[in-house]
Amino acid sequence: MIGITSINGLSFSMDERFAKIKAAGFESIMLWWGADETSSRATRVALAKKHGFHIENAHATTDHLNALWLNDNTADHTLSELKQEITDCAHLGINTLVMHLTNGSEPPPVSDIGILRIESLIHHAENKKIRLAFENVRKGEHIQYILDHYNSPYVGLCYDSGHEYLWTPDIDWLNVYRQRVFAIHLHDNHGEGDSHLIPFDGEIDWIKKAKQIAQSSYVGTITIESELHSSNRYDKDGFDSFLACAYKNGKKLSDMIQAWR
Repeated sequence: MIGITSINGLSFSMDERFAKIKAAGFESIMLWWGADETSSRATRVALAKKHGFHIENAHATTDHLNALWLNDNTADHTLSELKQEITDCAHLGINTLVMHLTNGSEPPPVSDIGILRIESLIHHAENKKIRLAFENVRKGEHIQYILDHYNSPYVGLCYDSGHEYLWTPDIDWLNVYRQRVFAIHLHDNHGEGDSHLIPFDGEIDWIKKAKQIAQSSYVGTITIESELHSSNRYDKDGFDSFLACAYKNGKKLSDMIQAWR
C-alpha cells in the first residue's frame, strides 16, 4: 500500500486534496494533527474515510517542543496539547502518533525534567493504547535516550530518510532500531536542505534503504513525505503531476522493499 502526507503547502481544501491524492492512486494517508488546519481532527478523519483511505498514522504538533526539556512553564501547555492529541487518536481510531522531541539545530540537552515529561506522555499513550513513533530529526540524542531507556511496546521509531541523510548520516537508524520501527517517512534530498523531494530525485541510496526497511519490523504503508513546495524542484509542476510522480516512485520503492522480504 502506498501512502502520502496530507500536507503539501496547498490552498486546496482537505476534501479537494484527498480527491486528487486518491485519483493519483494512493490508498493511504498520514494526517497532520496540528491545529493549523482549518478542519477539525474529526473532520479530517471523516474526509479520509469518505475517500476510502487507510489512515496509517497521525503526526503530532511540532510547536514549542524545546520547552519540554527546560524548567519552563510554557511546557505545561505543550504537554497538555500532546496528551490531547494522543487522546484524539484513541477516540478517532488511529493507533500510532508520530512525534518530534525537539525543535531546531540547537535544542536543550536531555534533562531530568524533560525525561519526566516524556515519561508522562508514554504513560498516557500506554493507557490509551496508542503507539508513539518518535521521529529522527536534527539531533539524535533525545530520541536515542528515549528508545534506549523505554522498552515499551508503545514506544518506537518513526524513521525519516531525508532527515537521516541530511542531519544524522552517522546514525544508522534502521540498523540500530530495526525491531522498533512504527512508522516511515520517505523523501529525498541532496544533503543541502530538508527539501522533501520525491524518492529517487535526490542522492539517497534507495537500494540500501529498501533492504533495511524490508529487514526491519515495519510492515505498514510505504508513506511518501514529499511535498510540492518544500523546494523549487517542482515549481513548474501542478499538484496532479507531482502526485503522479510521487505515486510512481513510491510504487517502485514498494516493489524494491517487497523483493527483499
